[in-house]
Amino acid sequence: MELDVLRLAVDYYHYLLNAELHINEWVQDRLSLAEPLFRYVSVFLEPGNLFNVLIPLLGICGQDLLTHLVYALSLVSAVSSFEKWIYPEWRPLWRLRELYADVHGIRPRVALQCHDLSCETSGGMPCAHTMTWTALLMVVSAHLPLKGRTASWRPLVHLLIGCCTLCMWLSRLYLATEYLHQCLLSTYIAVSLLASCQRHLDYLYAQRRGWAVLLVLLFGFMAVSVYFIKLQLGIDPHWSVRQSFKWCPEPTYMRHESSPIFLLARDLGNLMGVALSLPLVQLRTYKSKYSHRFLGIVFLELLNYILRLCTPKQHGRFLFLAYEFTRNALHSLILVKILPKFLNKQS
Repeated sequence: MELDVLRLAVDYYHYLLNAELHINEWVQDRLSLAEPLFRYVSVFLEPGNLFNVLIPLLGICGQDLLTHLVYALSLVSAVSSFEKWIYPEWRPLWRLRELYADVHGIRPRVALQCHDLSCETSGGMPCAHTMTWTALLMVVSAHLPLKGRTASWRPLVHLLIGCCTLCMWLSRLYLATEYLHQCLLSTYIAVSLLASCQRHLDYLYAQRRGWAVLLVLLFGFMAVSVYFIKLQLGIDPHWSVRQSFKWCPEPTYMRHESSPIFLLARDLGNLMGVALSLPLVQLRTYKSKYSHRFLGIVFLELLNYILRLCTPKQHGRFLFLAYEFTRNALHSLILVKILPKFLNKQS
């Protein structure tokens, strides 16, 4: 009986994946005029650019906003990367190519266009673009000076957030990198995480550094454990990368920055930087001049850009991942703790 239920659930899941391919096709057919916008959204609002460009720029407005953004998006992005590492779900183009490659299977009457941005090497669920973008919008909206305004302002802000999130969904659907259910669930996960963090924000900011560092190290140990558990179970830990190599029309379209291992190293590095900066209660109250903050953050991001250009990509995987982990940890640590302390002394 249990096996029958499980088999029915698996069949329904595959039916859902095949049916949702028509949604991707509809978006590509009907919204092709918006392709430049969709490409811009997926390229410039991807999680790496949020951490390296948009979050520091927004942080010029205030240290409390910057701290909240780094903390929240580091957590949300890490959850996304762990989910992709544990269970890398299908992407639409992989699924469609596999169905057409199966001579005995039922081929759906769907045609999807492949773009250079379609060659992602990580799993489709959850959508990291959607999760981090939704989290950023929610955090920024929480810091808007709406107190004392009319009651109509907040629904307007919520409508704007919904439209921006919808634009990200359509971008990912158009590029055939995500299914619709992956976008919807990713937004739900991000909203749930942010709501929980917001309720316990003061408690999280007051945590001791030692426990937080141990927790990040535990997450790293769990990621390594998942790798060896998959090997023992006969599951390919790099399944998503092999799928991308298998079905991407041009290997040069694939980027190492989207591989599951790189995402884990980046997000664990960001979490480690946040953990090393704890406790954050006093740092939130530091004040500094906008001109000082602007110059300090611009200088830091120029240095971070140079370090990104010097990434040792050709010297082995271990050195590459260790370098990225360290760079991201230092970047978030300086943004959240070292830079505000320095600017507070100068003011």
